[in-house]
Amino acid sequence: MAKKINFSRIAELAGVSTTTVSHIFNGNAERHRISDITKKKVLAIATQFADQEHIRRAIIRASLTRTIGVIVPDMSNFSFAMFLHKLEMISSHQGIQIIISCSHYNPAQEVNAINNLLERKVDGIITITSLDDDVLYSKVSIKTPVLLYDRFISHSQLPFVSCESICSVTKLISEKAKLFDEFWFLGGDIQISTIRERLIGFRKGLKKAGLKLNKEWIVYDKYHENLGYHLMEKITKKIGRLPKAIFTPSGNLLEGVLLYLKDNKVAQNEIYLCSYDYNMYHDFLFYDVDILSQDYEQLARHCFINIQHLINKHAVEHRITRVPPKLIVSSR
Repeated sequence: MAKKINFSRIAELAGVSTTTVSHIFNGNAERHRISDITKKKVLAIATQFADQEHIRRAIIRASLTRTIGVIVPDMSNFSFAMFLHKLEMISSHQGIQIIISCSHYNPAQEVNAINNLLERKVDGIITITSLDDDVLYSKVSIKTPVLLYDRFISHSQLPFVSCESICSVTKLISEKAKLFDEFWFLGGDIQISTIRERLIGFRKGLKKAGLKLNKEWIVYDKYHENLGYHLMEKITKKIGRLPKAIFTPSGNLLEGVLLYLKDNKVAQNEIYLCSYDYNMYHDFLFYDVDILSQDYEQLARHCFINIQHLINKHAVEHRITRVPPKLIVSSR
């Protein structure tokens, strides 16, 4: 068995001080103005002893930039903004900087974002992806850890963190659907895994409540800024009145619905509303809305812990992590 080597021995072999080696292995070479030549020399010697766990960990630490890249599709989305806020707070407390890039739901722009983050040598990437498969991210993950957040890619083996949707939506809808003879789902792009899962929960909730689904109640379209408003116009024009009960799978869609109700001076008791995603302003709404609120603190914490495990070459505890939402009841 090889003798365990310490930092002072590596310093001796490299012809530098033990303090210099310590700074390099703790990722502080730049702060202490240690030259790249010295750093490379120390790491080259350390690599000869990389079969020893403590040296291998030290080499990893020395190579880190202490930055994490995060790709989001929409900076104006309240849910994504809250997640970024919590993630940045957790990361900065640990001395790690977040670099944010926006894809605008454009796959080509997302690819550019990935390449830009890799050029900046981020230690890992957390992505809310708009890509249809994980081919590119799987290649990236060979050298740079990748964690999927919010949106799941079918058959992907990449670690994934999201809020739980199916069971929570099923429970909410099954309890409320007993009170109505119709219940509408106003959604965005159902190819997005979170929207698709909430639709599954919606269907299950109706079935559990004994309310037979009318396919016309499922209304969705490609996401755009005023989609909720547009879908409300479409429904009321088609049926000649307001729908009696509505579930929206995201806060952005709910905002459009609320704006439509306000513009048309709809009374509080004329419609029942429930939605996934909590917005801090919901407490001040004129309309009562039952909300499934995501726990952004826990979501961000799971993402941070998992990406750090991956960066440090450790396995994550669970490849798929789903954090249950909290139900906030406003309806009377």
